[in-house]
Amino acid sequence: MSTIPKAGRHVLPEVLRSPSLPALLIICAMAIGGAAIIPLVGSSVTTSTNGNVHRLDQDLADWQARVQERELDVATMAGLNRIETVAKNDLHMEEPKDTRYVVVPAPPPEERRLPSRYLPPSPEDRESEPALWQRVRDWLPLP
Repeated sequence: MSTIPKAGRHVLPEVLRSPSLPALLIICAMAIGGAAIIPLVGSSVTTSTNGNVHRLDQDLADWQARVQERELDVATMAGLNRIETVAKNDLHMEEPKDTRYVVVPAPPPEERRLPSRYLPPSPEDRESEPALWQRVRDWLPLP
């Protein structure tokens, strides 16, 4: 005689008695632990990147301060009072006693011709070129 299995039979008790249940629980625990570590790793990377950015900002501020110091040195060295003092004291130069002007009967030299790529754009060129927002608007597929 054959028996007909009941339709209401549950599979869960069979799975709980299965020898693979401990392995399944271990795998689930490892997956949950791995998922919990992901935000920690992301936070660690973000913190170290923020530290690097802060250090680079400090380096940039230091270099900008050095550049300003050099600009001050250049401005001080190029001052007319300093140049005059060095000329008189170190080079033993004097102011000229008389001034002579020489007149040259020749036309002045022509202006230097530069290629157009080195010249600033003329006002007509600037007006004919569309603005950035107009180019973006023309690029968008608007109805």
